Amino acid sequence: MRHSRWHYFDEATGKKVIRNFDVDATPPSPWMRGTGPHSPEAYAKTVENNRKHFKGKPKSAEQKQKMRDAKLGKRFTPEHCAKIAKAWEDKRTVRRERHIEAMQIAMSTVMGNDV
Repeated sequence: MRHSRWHYFDEATGKKVIRNFDVDATPPSPWMRGTGPHSPEAYAKTVENNRKHFKGKPKSAEQKQKMRDAKLGKRFTPEHCAKIAKAWEDKRTVRRERHIEAMQIAMSTVMGNDV
């Protein structure tokens, strides 16, 4: 039997109700397709278990290509693009400052040895 999952939040108890309906059926208004958002506890548990399971596991070339294809062509919002540009600029500024500081230390060491 083929079915799809729907959910809604019960106003009396505040709990999420999940139910299977036939694929062709469309339930009335309070029902929404899918299982809905997870509770913070359930989400944290899922994240922790994924970290335990996948951490340090090498990816095959095919798997890497699938991950690349999934993100390829994704469009970012202008706000997101601006944040990415600012992060890169901040990174360049910090790197430039570190290089200048390292050069000053090197030059003071060289000049100190010559004197």
